[in-house]
Amino acid sequence: MKHFRACSRSAGLIVPACLALCWYAAGCANPPPQPAPVAQAKPTTSVRIVPAQPEEVPATIRKVDDTYHFVVIDFSSRAMPPVGTHLIVYRDGKPVGEVRITEPSRAQFATADILTGDLQVGDEAR
Repeated sequence: MKHFRACSRSAGLIVPACLALCWYAAGCANPPPQPAPVAQAKPTTSVRIVPAQPEEVPATIRKVDDTYHFVVIDFSSRAMPPVGTHLIVYRDGKPVGEVRITEPSRAQFATADILTGDLQVGDEAR
């Protein structure tokens, strides 16, 4: 019985010590750090003027092949649309035909099938 009391006393001291150690190791002893306050941006009184954006810049037809009914379009002045996109072709601001972008498209140039119209080098596609 003497031995049992000694073990009970030891266990009575060890268990709370282990619990305290686990609680501390789990990070419960110290609360998580608070984030630093974010500085508020001061409003400025200057006005920024943005120029008006013109309509989308047209692409230019660089080659016309009447035998196989296709054109080569230069898209260096704007983003190239995806394959399959239909574009209206203009000459002097008036629509003169329609094309559909096809493969191949390389760098700034794309080929397009002529769907309608009698197209010429220098016409604009939008």
